[in-house]
Amino acid sequence: MSQESISPLRMIVVGSGRGKSHARSFLARPDRFELVGLVDIDEPRLKAAISDLELPGHLAYTSYPEALERSDCDGVVIATWARTHDELVEEAIEAGKHVMVEKPFTLELAPAKRLTEMAEARGLKIVVTQQWRYLPGQRTVRRLMTEEAYGEPQTGHMFTYKARGAEYPDSEHSQLWQMTVHEIDSLIAMVNRRVVEVFGHSYRPPATTWNRESTATAEITFDNGARFVIVSTSDARVNSSEFRAECERGAIVLQGPRGFGGQEILLIGTDRETGLSEAQIDPDFTGSRQLDQHVASTFADWVNGGPEPETSGRNNLPVLATLNAVIESGESGRAVRVEV
Repeated sequence: MSQESISPLRMIVVGSGRGKSHARSFLARPDRFELVGLVDIDEPRLKAAISDLELPGHLAYTSYPEALERSDCDGVVIATWARTHDELVEEAIEAGKHVMVEKPFTLELAPAKRLTEMAEARGLKIVVTQQWRYLPGQRTVRRLMTEEAYGEPQTGHMFTYKARGAEYPDSEHSQLWQMTVHEIDSLIAMVNRRVVEVFGHSYRPPATTWNRESTATAEITFDNGARFVIVSTSDARVNSSEFRAECERGAIVLQGPRGFGGQEILLIGTDRETGLSEAQIDPDFTGSRQLDQHVASTFADWVNGGPEPETSGRNNLPVLATLNAVIESGESGRAVRVEV
């Protein structure tokens, strides 16, 4: 089917905070999408978002069921608190709508599997907006690791220090659901292997001002036996991030001096005397808005008969399984096998 013959997907966005980014993505691609509703139970916030996006007032809904019924939408974006995702995704599926859902898909693996199966049984699509894996540096590392350009991975780390300034609201283990979920997804994407075991913790460091866990650490074992260590905190003083993979014939290092999702610097080293040298990142799109648009485009392609995206609901299940294993391991004090 040619692109010219495909009608734009009619979409509603639920949540006018982070949801505004998705609305802008749709408005930027009128050939692929038509925005037919913005939903928020907070009417003043909804009105402000409608004004900011320069949308007509009739697209504003304070009732999700009403928006599903009256908008004649093809799909729904869920951009609300993580703890609300299960119910809102299920309502969309029951209404026969395709779904894009903000990370995390759900807070536990079991409901995500159930919702995925519900959608598949109805011929509906679910995509999770894990957009950071599409950053050019991460795509370059994924290519090098997949090609085994420097041999098989042996060990490594992913350290992410985010100076957020205040804790995340909403739920226990919020660091896992709001930030570590990105790092787990990116680690899995870059190594491009299956996680089989996790030994980890989600916790409050001794001098933190957070009321809930601000930090997670974990050792993650992949199916070839390689082990990677993660340090993930949003309670840092200064932003920075680094991924490093020690392979058979060289080291691959991806640094983010301004933090995860910002500037990327790729370093490669094959000789201990020479050390690490800067390498070229494969050319690609950059910037969070373009990343959101890319995730949206892969969703539209899939709905219209194209390939299943990397961030489909089913493909996202290993990320949730790994996060659940961090929690279980922290509670039990033992390594946890990861099964999807």
